[in-house]
Amino acid sequence: MEDDVPAGGQDDFQRDPDAPPVALELIRADNPGPMTLQGTNTYVLRDGEESWVVDPGPLDAQHLAAIIRACGSRPVGVLVTHRHADHTDGAGTLRRQLQNRTGCEVALWAADTRAVAGARKPPASLISEAGVVGHVIHLPGHTADSLGLLVDGGRMLTGDTLLGDGSSTVISPPDGSLTEHMQSLAILRALAIDGRISSLHPGHGSPATDPLEAIDAIEAMIAHREERIAQVKEARAAGALSMDRLLRAVYGEGLDPALRGAAEDSLRAVLDHIARTR
Repeated sequence: MEDDVPAGGQDDFQRDPDAPPVALELIRADNPGPMTLQGTNTYVLRDGEESWVVDPGPLDAQHLAAIIRACGSRPVGVLVTHRHADHTDGAGTLRRQLQNRTGCEVALWAADTRAVAGARKPPASLISEAGVVGHVIHLPGHTADSLGLLVDGGRMLTGDTLLGDGSSTVISPPDGSLTEHMQSLAILRALAIDGRISSLHPGHGSPATDPLEAIDAIEAMIAHREERIAQVKEARAAGALSMDRLLRAVYGEGLDPALRGAAEDSLRAVLDHIARTR
C-alpha cells in the first residue's frame, strides 16, 4: 500500500464520465457502548453491480446478513480500517459468505495482515469497471495501522481516526500515538481546506454531511487535542506527577469508572507526545 495522499483534487478520480456516482450506504452494527457510541459503522460502496465493504464490524449474524443484502451480486473486496475487533471480527465470515453466495472471488484487505486471517495489504486505490472508486490513505494515530478511504465525490471514510458527534477517539500507546494522530488530523484538515473532502463518514457516530461541517469537525478535534496537551502540561507544572493526580486534574472527580482505563491511555498518549515534541 502507498502511504502518500493522492495528488490533485477530484481529477484523481478518473472515471467513465457517463458513470453514476459511487453509492455509499451506512449499516450500523448493534454493538453500542462507551467506546463504540451508537455502534460500529459499516459502509457498503456500490459502483454499478460491483460492491466493496469497509469495516464489516462484529461477528453478528443479523449485521452480516444486512451487509450481504446491500452488496448485491458482484462483491469485490472487504477493507478494514484498523485492527480493532469491533471493526474486524466479522471480516473472515463475511468474505466466505459473500463468496459462497455469489461465486465471486472477494479480496480481504488490512494494513496489519496479522489482525485478520487471510488478509493482504490493501491497494492504493479501489478500482471498478467505471474507474477509481476510492483512494486508500494511511492515517496512523488511533492505531499504527489505521486507514481512511477517500471515495469518489470527496466522501472521506475515517475509520476511528475521527469519530462523529464530537467524540474523541481513544489513543492507547504504544500502538496508538498522539503525535501521529495530530499529523493525520493535519492531513484531513489540508484535504478539507483544499476542497477534496465533501463529507466525513466515521467508524462510530454520525457523519458530517457537508464541506463546512467537515472542516469544523476536524478543526474542533485538533483544538480539543491541543487543549488537552495544554491541560496536562499545566497540571504537571503544578505538581500533578502521578497518574491519579493527573486524572483528577484533567478529568475532575466525577470520571466514570468505566472510562478510567481509556482516560489513562489518553493521558499516557499526551505524555508520550510531550516527550517526543519538547
